[in-house]
Amino acid sequence: MVSNRIATWQLPTKYCSNKDNLKVSRIYEYRFNFKHYLNDGTRVIPKVMTVSHILDAFDIFGLEVAISSDSYDLYEEDTQTL
Repeated sequence: MVSNRIATWQLPTKYCSNKDNLKVSRIYEYRFNFKHYLNDGTRVIPKVMTVSHILDAFDIFGLEVAISSDSYDLYEEDTQTL
């Protein structure tokens, strides 16, 4: 079933929701320690500028940000073994 809901980035929680923490470390935490998915289940990684906007929207307004097609990179799992 296809969702009619606009895809949005999840609100920051825990470490990255605390605006007293360094923004650069909050961005890292949000990008790499959260799992982000499009409505169709595709896993993505938000770009740095996108995360900056997500944190600003959260810190100032407490709002979610819509996902746009140029705001992320596709997640590629590393399947190589040593």
